[in-house]
Amino acid sequence: MRRASEVIDVPGTPRSLRLDNAEAAAGGVRLRWSFADPEVLPGDREPHGRRIHGVLEVRLSQDVQDDVARGWWAEAQLAAARRYRQQIDADWSPGEPYVRRIWTIEEAWQALLTHLGRYGAEVHVGDGEIRVVRGTEQTVYRIDPAAWAGYLTEPEVTEAAADSDIVPVATPLVDGLPLWAVDELFEAAGAWGPVVGLVDGRLVGLQVRDD
Repeated sequence: MRRASEVIDVPGTPRSLRLDNAEAAAGGVRLRWSFADPEVLPGDREPHGRRIHGVLEVRLSQDVQDDVARGWWAEAQLAAARRYRQQIDADWSPGEPYVRRIWTIEEAWQALLTHLGRYGAEVHVGDGEIRVVRGTEQTVYRIDPAAWAGYLTEPEVTEAAADSDIVPVATPLVDGLPLWAVDELFEAAGAWGPVVGLVDGRLVGLQVRDD
């Protein structure tokens, strides 16, 4: 188990995860693990030293070989990834590997229109903008299709990813868009509406509408 725990490779697992103890339990083995608490509280020193702890109990039905230990450690990593996601309220999918997607203009644009038109909203495209009407409310999006495709295409994961807090992990799709993009569209409309634009790779509010 000590050898197995030297590898952190399950998507979404915090890289600070460690095996604290492996002990015999009734009919199996009890694995105690922990990772650095990602939450930073006012007045915390760096590093604050707090850790989130967890326990995984596994059945012992055969001799513990390397592949069995690796399987147990993978279960512990997945449990830690789920706990970490809960701790920071993240929107990624523990255990699902990250695969970079390069969005075409057509698919990115169609996914945006599909998302904006959900729940019966009226979507009107023309004159370089998208007007979304829900009841008495209207939001205008000034987004260039090519810029939107670039916005959705995340930077390539490089060696620098090894310095990240977690193993690269997939983000779920909502209405065909990454959940992070859906969240940012929602926040932009709420904070800066009724006119929202994509400027220099960021969704921002446009205070003046040119009629």
